[in-house]
Amino acid sequence: MVEYFVYFIITFVLSTIFAIAGLGAGSGLVPTLNMVGLSFEMARVSGLFVNSVSTITTSILNLKKQLFDMEFVAPLVISSVILAFFGAKISLMMDVEIVKIIFGITLFIIASMILFFKPPNKGTDKNSKALLIFAGSIGGFFSGFLGIGGGSIISPILLLLGYDIKKIAIGISFVIPFSSIVAFGSYASVIELNYTLLVIVGIGAYLGGMLGNYLLHFKISPNAIKNILAIVLYLIAIKMLFL
Repeated sequence: MVEYFVYFIITFVLSTIFAIAGLGAGSGLVPTLNMVGLSFEMARVSGLFVNSVSTITTSILNLKKQLFDMEFVAPLVISSVILAFFGAKISLMMDVEIVKIIFGITLFIIASMILFFKPPNKGTDKNSKALLIFAGSIGGFFSGFLGIGGGSIISPILLLLGYDIKKIAIGISFVIPFSSIVAFGSYASVIELNYTLLVIVGIGAYLGGMLGNYLLHFKISPNAIKNILAIVLYLIAIKMLFL
């Protein structure tokens, strides 16, 4: 039971911190759970489950408020779902150590984007299906392949393409549950699930997400948190690649 308590605390803390920064916790949660003893496969499943839990509620609320631009969201959802399935299947056929190396390199890239990337001042409202499918495909593939939220990949791509940051934030909240659920199903079909673990990390993610969203509106600076997150991701990447 001690290990479950450790998994809960890790999930709660990371979900809280990442929520303050407006990011999904999967990129930090998966390698951290693996480092404290959880198998890499189960860590990825847990990360995908957490991504689903933490974004479904937001998606439903935004859907009720009719905040989604379906011409913008639909290409992202369709492409990310298809590639998430293939990403998970390819990952399951590869050596775990190779996947960890790819994960570490991806963390370096994500951390660098968080730390150094500055979004354009002006966004575009044009919905180019080709560009949206491209962004959704890349994000979906990595969501399935690594067990992380595709939002951390899709958002920077769309920002680089000039899309408005608020439009991206709302749209991505609707994309992540679909790609995460599909990837989760792909892993669940071939490995034995630990349902007790999933319930515990799910509760930790939900509570952490609520606390992070609450703290976001007070004195904690999201920019300061993002800088801390970037450093943490760099350290995790170094651990995965070299130690």
